Amino acid sequence: MAAYFGASTVTDAFFVASIIPVLMFTAVGMAITTGMAPLYAESKGKNEVISVLASMFFLLSVGLTIVFYLLTPVITKIMAPGFSEAENQLTNQLTVIMLPSFCFFVLSAIMTGILEYERVFAPPAFVAIPQNLFVILALIFLTNRYGIYGIAFATLLGAVSQFLIQYPFIKKYHILRVHFAFKKHKKQLVDTLKMFSPIVIASVAYQVNAVVDRMVASRLPAGSVSALNYANKLMFLPLSILLLSLITVLFPSIVDAAMSRGTEFVRLVLKGLSLISFAAIPILVVMLVESKLLVSLAFERGAFDETAARMTSLAFFFYSFGMVFIALKEFLNRCFVALKETKATMMSSVLSVVVNIVLSILLSLWMGVGGIALATSVAMALQTVLLFYRLPAAVRIEKTDLVAFSRGVVKLLILFLIVYGLTWFAAFLPINNSFLHLVFISIVAFVLFAVGAIILKCHEVLAFRQIIKSRRKD
Repeated sequence: MAAYFGASTVTDAFFVASIIPVLMFTAVGMAITTGMAPLYAESKGKNEVISVLASMFFLLSVGLTIVFYLLTPVITKIMAPGFSEAENQLTNQLTVIMLPSFCFFVLSAIMTGILEYERVFAPPAFVAIPQNLFVILALIFLTNRYGIYGIAFATLLGAVSQFLIQYPFIKKYHILRVHFAFKKHKKQLVDTLKMFSPIVIASVAYQVNAVVDRMVASRLPAGSVSALNYANKLMFLPLSILLLSLITVLFPSIVDAAMSRGTEFVRLVLKGLSLISFAAIPILVVMLVESKLLVSLAFERGAFDETAARMTSLAFFFYSFGMVFIALKEFLNRCFVALKETKATMMSSVLSVVVNIVLSILLSLWMGVGGIALATSVAMALQTVLLFYRLPAAVRIEKTDLVAFSRGVVKLLILFLIVYGLTWFAAFLPINNSFLHLVFISIVAFVLFAVGAIILKCHEVLAFRQIIKSRRKD
């Protein structure tokens, strides 16, 4: 995408257009994926209930799609106040093409939530592959003829493929059927909507951060919106591959343990927070030390010039700080959903949006796109702290457990500072080949991390060994 279109007004329009279906999916789809697991756990053996819930969610998705079709021109002007009339028109056209993808995202989200609870992780994990293949093929073969419109159609086809890939695996559970017995299950539906409402608001609040980023960036030099998007995509690569995957594996156990609200649940939550932070350290070090090089290797070719690379690397550096907090926030959100204490996620999300809006506006005046990225990272860190502070009100946590967890956090902080400092010095060694330099720095960071973890006797090392052994047995 960067090579064919660079960071330009065309890509700015595409990335703003993609916000609407993504915003809707985040608001409803992600809430469904997270909330479906505890609902499915409670309703096992009552397939009709899940079918009715799925039918309700699909009808809601169709209704929302129609509403957003009608409001597209208004929403575009709100989200990108700095766009010209031509950019607004292009954004509207691209939005209309991609909007139906939301309905398929919702169906996919329902299936993902159920399959992940059943510990069938492969199909939900593979859905991104055909989706990305459609976009890549459209870039190569359709760009000359259809331009950015070909990418929009490919995005829609990718959403359809997400549904088609998972459907064969969900059929054996006999739950995804059209069922409109809403009156019969009225109480279940009302209770579900009450539980989901805070999750939806929290999800919307998180996505509003991205909308705010683009709104502020639309008033900066051309290509700023695209630079933020490219930087965010690059940051999410390790986040989704390792950290969010780790959360997905831990979540079914969290759901089962949440039913008793006992010591096992607390143990799993604290263990999960430690493992996520531990796994993020070497990755974060490489991202911070090699931010410019990573952006250059990933994007700098074709229409993506040095100016675009400079803007993107600045945003990527400051987005990187928020990577671990996004993962921790997502894990804690899921823990509260498992407990059905969804108001905590809502309140923390709304407050983080307010902080992000204020900081984005202020810091962008001083730091440009880097200030917008830094504001997002600070907002994610604040939300993580608020959720953790709220946890003892939902479940009883023994003082000894908190003390042990706090000691572990201090060890991890010391480990990060040591590895970052030594790796930063190692980056000054004269290695002319960019790829070899990245490989060398990565090896240095991971070796220092492993040695430091053993010296500091971080208990996460043993926990990861247990996870690997259990996965091998499975």
